[in-house]
Amino acid sequence: MADNFDKPHIGRIEEYASGEQYKYPTKIKVDFPITQRNRSEHGNRILRKLQVVRQQLQLAEDTELPENIIRDDAIYVTFISEWGYPLKFDQLHQNTDRPTYQIVNIKQEKHPEQENQYRYRVALMLTKGGISHFIKKAEQYLTENTKDREGNITDTPKSNPLISNIANIKLATLEAFWSDDPEIPFPDENEIVWWEVWFRKTDNDNERIAKVINNLEELDAQIGRLQLDFPEHFVRLVKASANQLSESIMLLDNLAELRHPQELSDFITQDGISISDKEQWLQDLSERTENRFNKNSVLVCLLDSGVTNQHALINPSLPDERLYTWIEDWGKFDSERGGGHGTGMAGLALYGDLTQVLANSGTTQLYHGLESFKIYHPQSPNDPEMYGAIYEYACATPIVDNPNHPRVFCLSVTNKDFGFRGRPSSSSASVDKIAFGSILDPKEPQLILVSGGNVRIENAEEFPDKNFYESVQDPAQAYNALTVGSYTRKDRIDGQQWPGWNPLAINGAMAPSNSTSGTWETQWPNKPDIVMEGGNLAHRENEVDYKDTLQLLTTHKDHRINIFQTFGDTSASVALASKMAAELKTEYPDYWPETIRGLMVHSAEWTDAMLQNYNLNLETDRRALLRSVGYGVPILNRAKNSSNNSLTLVSQRSIQPYRLEKSQPRYNEYHLYELPWPVDVLRDEIGDGDVTIKVTLSYYIEPNPGNRQYASNFRYHSHELDFKLIKPLEPLNEFKRRISAASSGTDENDDDTIDTSSELWTLKERIRSKGSIKKDFKTTSGVELSRRNILSVYPKNGWYRTRKQLGKIDSIVRYSLIVTIETPEQEVDLYTPVFNMVQTAVPITST
Repeated sequence: MADNFDKPHIGRIEEYASGEQYKYPTKIKVDFPITQRNRSEHGNRILRKLQVVRQQLQLAEDTELPENIIRDDAIYVTFISEWGYPLKFDQLHQNTDRPTYQIVNIKQEKHPEQENQYRYRVALMLTKGGISHFIKKAEQYLTENTKDREGNITDTPKSNPLISNIANIKLATLEAFWSDDPEIPFPDENEIVWWEVWFRKTDNDNERIAKVINNLEELDAQIGRLQLDFPEHFVRLVKASANQLSESIMLLDNLAELRHPQELSDFITQDGISISDKEQWLQDLSERTENRFNKNSVLVCLLDSGVTNQHALINPSLPDERLYTWIEDWGKFDSERGGGHGTGMAGLALYGDLTQVLANSGTTQLYHGLESFKIYHPQSPNDPEMYGAIYEYACATPIVDNPNHPRVFCLSVTNKDFGFRGRPSSSSASVDKIAFGSILDPKEPQLILVSGGNVRIENAEEFPDKNFYESVQDPAQAYNALTVGSYTRKDRIDGQQWPGWNPLAINGAMAPSNSTSGTWETQWPNKPDIVMEGGNLAHRENEVDYKDTLQLLTTHKDHRINIFQTFGDTSASVALASKMAAELKTEYPDYWPETIRGLMVHSAEWTDAMLQNYNLNLETDRRALLRSVGYGVPILNRAKNSSNNSLTLVSQRSIQPYRLEKSQPRYNEYHLYELPWPVDVLRDEIGDGDVTIKVTLSYYIEPNPGNRQYASNFRYHSHELDFKLIKPLEPLNEFKRRISAASSGTDENDDDTIDTSSELWTLKERIRSKGSIKKDFKTTSGVELSRRNILSVYPKNGWYRTRKQLGKIDSIVRYSLIVTIETPEQEVDLYTPVFNMVQTAVPITST
């Protein structure tokens, strides 16, 4: 490919799209699996268990409570499914303002001996009315039969799908609300610990919160001062024993989940860099640095351990007024040990790897600046805080203070516990809120980059297997975050100084510090999204060690003596990615955060070393690759510019995925693009030669966390979008029918069923369609691609649609669509014909 990427991308191709009515295109009926039962025996057993629940609620009401303790007229129970069978989740949850039964959380358990065998534990809140409802269902199961379409009585019991798959019903203990992985043990009953307590929102939340605080204070529990708010939950930190919680919040009807509060990973910094004449090099770089910062420039806001901004390389870009701290007693300077952490991040986010910058003799131009919000102090004796609330405050405060500066938020603080494995946490949901823009009024989406978190390789034999098993760390599972992992090009070791030592990772491969999402359940996003330089380790036989030449070079918080420090891991990677994001935002100030994120993923490529052990023809290998190094390494010049033989089109549009029709939720519209295409060049000049099409769709979801994801109507994401491209020789009317049932008059489908039989992409929809950024590509002939310029962006399901009582079904959301076509033929000009076409474009209209 040509290297002269010197032409701006062609934007505003939204004029080439029309809005079309959307219905889900195919009705695929999947029978609900029901276990076979002895009707009388099973029905009576379930009925007896429900009657016991009713007796227990009555007994609780008759029991005298300590003075001032409040109790709601409700009880918690656990419904357990038969092994290998789900429960009828939609029939266990009542969507009303004053529900008598509601799902609290859902847990999936793996069979200890039989592979791929699961069962479900569903915690329910039941009032008297709720208990009576399920007793009636059990009685119907015993005494009544269903009717067929003609009205004839069948042999099938009423409520058969609901009752048959229930294996057991138990009173719920406090442990039933524990939503962390088994590797995080439930605390002992008398152990005083911090809990992250999730409460369900109701129609009178102020009264509910007052009840919660009253009961906890009466039992001398300590309550965190912060609260996180999500669409269906609010979250508080509570310091108490399990017994205290059982005697307080379990008496109320809005308890949802208990989780372990999040802790922060240790930062890794390396000292001992030996560079002669440090001060001279510092002076040399300072003198040849031109600061082009102005009142509208982009800021990289570092959420970290603080920055010592007195360093000569940092101070011009980070004045005192842009230093913030969560707790004033911490101060605002870098408090991390060694060379500091936030200060090292600042150097990389401004200059990149100083190893390269110091070796150059040319001018270094800085167009973006820095902000620092200190969210962490390693020696702080404070109890855990609600880190999601800290993130929200840390992002909102600088925006309010300096609203004219667009920002890139850079977060390298991760949770060292591995209890989430893709499942949303309060922290990751807060990151999604920040990106979506709902922490501000009016809503203002933000670009936030998060490090994937580090793997500690203790001996050479652990790499790379340990990386595939160790999870990307919280909050990097956030859908809307650009999650950054590590790869490395650093493979030089001085053999005379270090005889017998070799680089652990080969040039271009995943770095030893990189964590992955290989062990996550398939419904969660593929993380990391991209990888950047994170340094390498050296090994001598099985021994591993850090060597200066295998690390990056950056600024040291001891700005008078040490000046520079070595640095690495995913923290270094996310700092470099933030620098790149700031440069893209500077180049394209009108591009949305979704678009900048999309361009970085769109420009990413896998190295030969990454592809070495993968066969992209195998689905398992494609998934493993994407869940190890994401889409690869972003390339700045490709993200920033097009070239004659590599044309990039950009569209930024809004869409209304859903609507209400006769009080029922429906899909609303999809967008049909007739892309401006260099048809003559593709058909006549390239012909049978190779051309590659690459498509990236980037959008932000509004989060709705809670441990109920196994029920289809409880989705974490507000909405989902995807794309399809017209097939070779496919008529337009057939493509429309394939996209939307509205084009053929058939009924829309409520199931997100994917037909992969005719997909012509490399990654394919089953692999790429996770999270809120989706990319795929395909190499074909110029002749074939010349006829394939019709593309659709269409909605799938989300809680905006399934949770209509939350009032968001008519929400309008944004997306960014990026399309590139490129050929290895450097003399071919794909760009100019399309550029000329767009200058004289006439928008298409809906038909």
